[in-house]
Formats: sequence, C-alpha cells, structure tokens
Amino acid sequence: MILTMIVIFHLAPVYAQEYSFAKDFVSGTIILNDSAKKSGQIKWYPDPGEKLKFRDNENAKTIKYSPDEILEFDTDSLKFIPVFDFEVYAAQFALRGKKLTVRQSFGQLLFKGRYSIYFISISEYNAISGVIQRYPNFLFEKKTDSGSRYAAYPAGIRMTDKKYEIAKDDLYIFFSDYPEIIEKIKRYRQQDNFFEIIDLIEKLN
Repeated sequence: MILTMIVIFHLAPVYAQEYSFAKDFVSGTIILNDSAKKSGQIKWYPDPGEKLKFRDNENAKTIKYSPDEILEFDTDSLKFIPVFDFEVYAAQFALRGKKLTVRQSFGQLLFKGRYSIYFISISEYNAISGVIQRYPNFLFEKKTDSGSRYAAYPAGIRMTDKKYEIAKDDLYIFFSDYPEIIEKIKRYRQQDNFFEIIDLIEKLN
C-alpha cells in the first residue's frame, strides 16, 4: 500500500500532462550501455520519437541519447528504462480498436520482478478534438528465453467500457499462470483503483 501511494504521487504529473523534465532541464543521472554512470541535467519529452537530452551542466554541450544507447535514467526519484517493440492503446484504439506499435521508448519503472511494470506515455493526434493528446498505459513485461513479452492496459483513456473490456483480453493471456490476477482483472471497472491489481502482481512476484 505504501508503494502504491508513492507511485500515485509520482504519476500525478503524468495525468497533469507533464513530467517536470518535459519542459526544462532537471538534475538527473544516466547509465550508458557500457555501465558508465553520468550525473548532470536531463530533459525528455515523454514520447517514443523523442531522444533524451543530457548535459553535464547548464553551460555544457547537450548530447542526445535514444533508448538503445543507455540502460536507464533517473530523476526526481523516478527511474526510466528503455523498452522495445511493444503495443499500446492510443487514439486509433479509442476510435477503431487498433493498437499502436512502438519500436522503442523509455518507460517509468514502477516495479521490477518476474513481471516488471512500467508506466508509458504516448502522444498522438486526436482526430475528433483536433489536438495532440497524451495516452497513458501500464505496460507489463515478462522475460522469456526468446526475449521480453509485453502486454499493455490503458490508464484513464477516454473510450467506451466495451473497449476497456476488449483491452483486458491480452492481460488474461499474459497472466494465464495466475488465476488470482485474472479474476481481479475480470472484476475491474474504470472507476476502480487499478493499483489494487498492481499490488496483487507485486505480491505474487
């Protein structure tokens, strides 16, 4: 429960449509693929097409890193990990039931275990409202011998209850070894607290 409250507190900026580093450079740390650790200032707009900007200080040269160039970055007590080749729920699913394929991005790490959990933010054009909107997703990862498997679930996206029920189908398959989780997901409704499902996943990991 304590972890859940911490996560809710940290996700508040996302639901408010921004992280602190989305607009300005903030203090942070990156770990490169060779395990070298660098502290300085970072800036990243949470979208798959955006690279992470890093500089040693405000007077130093800015270097850009794509997700395949670093192992992680940390800021404001939040940790972000590169994730690759997964599908999420965004504008096209809300309209036509089609998920969005993402080649690479950074995900906010909520929990690391047999099933790791990330928070992913996607920006897409909403044809109905005519503006760019943020589409948040919970992304679940399972390590296998052939690589990582992913399953996403929309977090507060405006769409019908029926589409939310369809979105559960991937989770039923993903957590097929855990009937307790499946039963919890079946009973879940949009007005409920999704973090209760996350708490259960953490306990069973």
